[in-house]
Amino acid sequence: MALVMECIARRSANRAFTLIFLTTAALPGAAFSQAAPLPPTAPALQVVATNATGVDLQSARDTSPSCPTIVPPVASQSIARSVEADDIIRLRDFGKMDASEADPGGFAVSPDGRYLAIQLRQADPVSNSYCQALLIYDLGNVRTAPRIVDMGGDYVRRTITLYGLEGFPTGTPEPLTPKWSKDGKWLAFLKREEGITRLFVTALSEGGTRSISDGRFDVADFAWSDDASQLRYRQRENHAAAIERLQTEGRSGFQFDERFWPLAELTPYPRETPAEVERFVMIGEADTFGGSGSASQQDRMAEEAGRAPTRKGAAVAIIDHRQLAARVGDKNIVCQFKECARVAAAWTVPGADEIVFMRREGFAAARTGIYRWALGENKLTNILTTDDAIRGCDFQLLLVCAREASLQPRDIVEIDLRSGKIHQLIELNPEWIARRLGTVTRLRWTNKYGIETFGDLVLPPDARHDERLPLVVVQYSSRGFLRGGTGDEYPIQAIAAKGFAVLSFDRPLDYRTAMSRAGRSVSRQHIANAWTDRASVHDSLMRGIKLAADTHPIDADHIAITGLSDGASTATYALIHADIFSLALISSCCEDPSILETGVGEAYASILRTNEYPLPWEQHKSSWKRVSLAMNASRVCAKIIIQSADREARLATASLRALRQFGRDVTMFIFPDEYHVKWQPVHRQAVFRRTLMELDDWRRLPKARCSR
Repeated sequence: MALVMECIARRSANRAFTLIFLTTAALPGAAFSQAAPLPPTAPALQVVATNATGVDLQSARDTSPSCPTIVPPVASQSIARSVEADDIIRLRDFGKMDASEADPGGFAVSPDGRYLAIQLRQADPVSNSYCQALLIYDLGNVRTAPRIVDMGGDYVRRTITLYGLEGFPTGTPEPLTPKWSKDGKWLAFLKREEGITRLFVTALSEGGTRSISDGRFDVADFAWSDDASQLRYRQRENHAAAIERLQTEGRSGFQFDERFWPLAELTPYPRETPAEVERFVMIGEADTFGGSGSASQQDRMAEEAGRAPTRKGAAVAIIDHRQLAARVGDKNIVCQFKECARVAAAWTVPGADEIVFMRREGFAAARTGIYRWALGENKLTNILTTDDAIRGCDFQLLLVCAREASLQPRDIVEIDLRSGKIHQLIELNPEWIARRLGTVTRLRWTNKYGIETFGDLVLPPDARHDERLPLVVVQYSSRGFLRGGTGDEYPIQAIAAKGFAVLSFDRPLDYRTAMSRAGRSVSRQHIANAWTDRASVHDSLMRGIKLAADTHPIDADHIAITGLSDGASTATYALIHADIFSLALISSCCEDPSILETGVGEAYASILRTNEYPLPWEQHKSSWKRVSLAMNASRVCAKIIIQSADREARLATASLRALRQFGRDVTMFIFPDEYHVKWQPVHRQAVFRRTLMELDDWRRLPKARCSR
């Protein structure tokens, strides 16, 4: 790949380094990558010619622990007891909140397989902040305490592009994932301080950390060269410039257009992804930061690093519709086994023409399957199939992954590629072992549209087989650890510990995709106007509740439903179309057409029109009455508690007013400085506690009766 570079050198008092500014269409890499999933193509990069005075090379802050429980104890001395809300809030986490198989894991194994680096976070409701630490474990002796590389830093919230709005904030964490240099001598990682996400490095032999990025701008991504001589990173300098332009525009007033998301705020977002600036830092062997070669030498080093393969042997790619493919030499091979379709992640086996890949499979795609594909023999071998959720794997000499089971929080495991056995390497929440947990039964069923669905019925630890229990539905993903549902707001084990049965409901595949996979053509307009997907989810929900009642006695007068986002939509649809629910605890609300069409923003309205939703809503009232709580307020009997982020509360106002006009029992709580997923620990604690309190009060009262 041709690179245009301008080299600027600067020498500090005791450290030497070089920054290289370049422009290219993407991070160096071929169409086939040695690691999976393939990295997303980066935006076009812009040449910047400036001095390096913005680079901060001051030593990092003192790394002595300031959070006494962030480092996991080697063994737990906790007393056995039932799960409480704070046990779930204070679990040590890493990676994304709802990670998929292909997402960055939040940890990295050194190239020689000896060490594992992980960036942990732990919520602290008392201070309403997060404890964070970068730890290194010796995989040869995981029973010893880890080495603390760095402590502190601010919680890093993810930003996304939503409906063309660039830099849209979310409450979910960035999956901070450290990266080893290819020689294993260096470790690079991101840390946010004073409102800026910076890039840091540490030398394994020396310890201590240093910031190496321009301290004025957020670092978006980074990567090592194959010879460990360079660390390249992308900065959002032009995003900052776009924000400054918006501030300037605001002086004369913003023109209201598709840049706005008025549901949350009345400041526009950039509409296009700004070009990012890519930089190189030269890493020397003699000095912590070294290298003073000529520009031409540095150019050649960078070009060679961009072309060099990371491993010998095959390369792997996941192509259209997640079909597995490989390259051996100059030959491309597409895997023809049926198991090679809908692959989620794949890795090459070091030194062999073999590929290991992972996919979801089985009933409702609820299981994880891992396979080995031998290219020379064109032979496929199943390594394992499990109900556990396996995510964020790192394949150096070992296949090391994050693992979640129904009753097991996320931990780090090694998967034996021959036997298929899963061996726990690191238990990050050993205190959890002492908690008394409810029993879990996996339920499977098919709805009236032929779409497969599954869920988990969780019973209290001491539930009697003939004991009739109130039922609480938590949504809308049930793969992996049964924690708090999507958004982590309804603590399943804490609810079960209070004497409730909990149905963890996994949303079925959306109707249009399911019909497409079944070879059936459906009209987008028909799906939108008839709200067929909502009807499909509702039918699955009702059948799941019946199956739960067939599995264990349920108190039919006390069935509650919870939900955030799509789960809240399922809940409000259920309140309209069924009368079995006497309590709804939802974290977002509601699908009222007048607000959706006018209050969310032009960008969202454009998406609704593109997907042929029934607009203008005044001409399609019969269609919208299928989903609008406001239009059905007189028929809703359940008590409703809404616990909304301030940036979404306006969405509920029409429904709230209509329900109150008909004397319905509805209350809304609004949490300040929150997003679609709540990020503040004290707010999650408040939602947990209010949920448990409301459930406890509700089960003591007879079911409310009202005419429908």
